[in-house]
Amino acid sequence: MRHGKRRTKFSRRKSFRVATLKCLATSVIRHEIIKTTRVKAKEAKRVIERLIEIAKTDSVTARRKAFSVLGDRTLVSKLFKEVAPLFGNRKGGYTRIIPFNFRKGDGADMVFLELTEKKPEEKPKHPKKTKAPEKAIKPKPQKPAQAKVAPEIKPEVKEEKAVEDVKKVKARDEIKKVEKQKGFLKKMGGFFRRKTNM
Repeated sequence: MRHGKRRTKFSRRKSFRVATLKCLATSVIRHEIIKTTRVKAKEAKRVIERLIEIAKTDSVTARRKAFSVLGDRTLVSKLFKEVAPLFGNRKGGYTRIIPFNFRKGDGADMVFLELTEKKPEEKPKHPKKTKAPEKAIKPKPQKPAQAKVAPEIKPEVKEEKAVEDVKKVKARDEIKKVEKQKGFLKKMGGFFRRKTNM
């Protein structure tokens, strides 16, 4: 009889189901936060919390139990050295599920599964810039101010400016003539309009 054996099958066989949960658990330990569906997150949460509980007591048997689930020695060492010490004072509640959105294809509930305690990010230390000793600045001797004289315009330049002004006036007159000729079609009284027999 199935007394209290709670298990979500994910519509897959046991070996695939175990592989899915193992993959989710390793991803959470490696990246500290992942995005997945709500159903998978609930099942993965049970696995991860059990692993962290095991990792609180650092022993050979505990490491073997963790390795049987994770299957990666570097992840096991990270679990025991970095992740488990963060939850030393906690008695449960090592992960949280944050609702996110719906998946476009099938409308599945997407959530974030993350560890409640995270390792503080270390900011890269920049070397302090040492200031160069300031040199005494000597004031420069100022020259006496001279009155500025306006440059004289040569007679050739004056003639060129006068010629340019005449050209501008002629151009304006031509523009006005063209504007007057625009009403030519209106005077024709619709001569160019298309005639239809209706």
